[in-house]
Amino acid sequence: MKRIISLFLITCLAFQFHLVNAQEEMDNATRSLFILDIAKYIEYDDEIQLHADFKIGVMGRNTDFYWELYEMAKTRKFIQEKPIKVLMYPDLDNIEKCHILYVNNSEGFKMKEVLERTRGNNTLVISEGYSFNESMINFVMAEGTPRFELHEEKLNMEGLQVNELFREQAIKTREDWEALFIVTEIALENEKEVVQEQKIVIDSQEVEIARQEEMIRAQKAHLDSLNREIQDKENTIEEKTFILDRQVREIGQQNEEIVRQRQEVESQQSILGKQQEKIDKQGSQIEQQSIQISEQQTILIERLKAIEKQKMLIWFFVIALILVSGLGYFIYRGYRIKKESNIQLEAKNRLILQQKDEIQQQMEIAESQRDQIAYQKKHITDSIHYALRIQTALLPSLELFSEKLDHFVFYKPRDIVSGDFYWVAEIGPKIMIISADCTGHGVPGAFMSMLGVSFLNEIILNKGIIQPDQVINSLREEVIRALKQKESDSEIKDGMDICVCLLDPDKRSLQFAGALSPLWILSKGELTEIKGDKMPVAIHETMKPFTNHWIDLKQGDTFYIFSDGFVDQFGGPNQKKYLSKNFKITLGEIQAKPMYDQGAELDRIFEEWRKDVEQIDDVTVIGVRV
Repeated sequence: MKRIISLFLITCLAFQFHLVNAQEEMDNATRSLFILDIAKYIEYDDEIQLHADFKIGVMGRNTDFYWELYEMAKTRKFIQEKPIKVLMYPDLDNIEKCHILYVNNSEGFKMKEVLERTRGNNTLVISEGYSFNESMINFVMAEGTPRFELHEEKLNMEGLQVNELFREQAIKTREDWEALFIVTEIALENEKEVVQEQKIVIDSQEVEIARQEEMIRAQKAHLDSLNREIQDKENTIEEKTFILDRQVREIGQQNEEIVRQRQEVESQQSILGKQQEKIDKQGSQIEQQSIQISEQQTILIERLKAIEKQKMLIWFFVIALILVSGLGYFIYRGYRIKKESNIQLEAKNRLILQQKDEIQQQMEIAESQRDQIAYQKKHITDSIHYALRIQTALLPSLELFSEKLDHFVFYKPRDIVSGDFYWVAEIGPKIMIISADCTGHGVPGAFMSMLGVSFLNEIILNKGIIQPDQVINSLREEVIRALKQKESDSEIKDGMDICVCLLDPDKRSLQFAGALSPLWILSKGELTEIKGDKMPVAIHETMKPFTNHWIDLKQGDTFYIFSDGFVDQFGGPNQKKYLSKNFKITLGEIQAKPMYDQGAELDRIFEEWRKDVEQIDDVTVIGVRV
């Protein structure tokens, strides 16, 4: 009862706290519905209307709201005749040009900084939880009803227009804002009086409950004492009853044992009398037998002497017979062995002639197969060299941007064609640099690499997707679709590891996203590693969006992207892998050299490390200095 009353009091206080703040919180579905409905009434300038998608951005890290908005946008599909695209920006530096940007005060962003960051982008900023007139459109709750305030001047400054019907639905002045909460304040005062009355009743009930609990505790202690006394007495009676029963049973058993032993003694006495009579009779018989035995012993001695003489004669004849038999056996055995040897020799001669003919036939077959294999090898090698020309035509030159960037590309296939590939392009003032490692090497890897190059041309050059994480997300979708991969096919491992970098040389700004591949940055002798997501570009048990990293570089900084062929190569005095830690040391030691010389030095170090050991994988290393 006491716990129920306490819970009721806590609930009343919580309700009072919400009334004091005069605001309830929208749920994610309501927020999403408001944003998608408002988007229909906003008129943008001509420049942003040229975008292929209608972009809605969400500031912060509230993934629950992001996925609610994303799912609801999938049902709407289009806004202002454009497909809807929902994006998430974890901080201000990640904001891109979009149609609508939603900001919640709970994420800790300052509205002034958000408006400065979006100024001139023709972006509608929708907020929640901020002060009056601080944002363009701000969501509020009044009497449990979702409302919004509209700052038309801020909208006009960004070139945004709304129709008259939309303006009439908004809160336009501070007087409108304050009027919404007058009814709430009256309800608050009434609720305070009710809560005070309930508190008085609860206090009196608590006193009565405490008194009754004290009486119950005293009665319970008395009953416990009586129960303990009764239990002790019952235990004593049970112990004595058990001992008495056990003693009665033992006395009865002892009486029965005494009677049984008396009967056995009487029976044994009668048996002993009969046995004594038998012993007396046997004694007389033994005396008579002793006399007869002594007479027979004399006769036996004489017979044994005659038997010994007969044994000597028998042994002489047996030994003579054995010697004659043995001599005859050895003569017969020699004859059989010689005959069998002649038969085996003739069989071996026939087998040798037969094997000679078979060997001659096998040599002719082997020569024919050798010639066929040589022809097939030449045909396959010619085909692979032709595939190399196709792959070389698809890949950029090793001198990516020799006039604009100080860089190198160390590209060393294991076989004629490679499962590694690299891709570069100039996109306005920015430069896209990509390094990828496909599943397998040789011809299978080359097929995957050519697929990757084709997909990147479509994604970046044709569709205009340049943000690294979105590039990898789109590439993963293309690979899964092309290879017909499904979640149920867990054994399918075809795919690729990839590093995607978008460099702005003028601003020294770098965006990076990776799939199982890192980015290394060397600045003033210190190496920083930014790891990629632990997902390949293929079907995988984890299918989350890839992460986009923003890095500000300083003049003279160097960054590297690479496949795992260099660090996994076996060699050295102990035939072990080169390992990432040694690769980091090597890059630090060659930092003073120009980038082209760094590529040549890495080639020399790699060959010196492996020496006579076979190269186990394709190798790609790209280094860029800003």
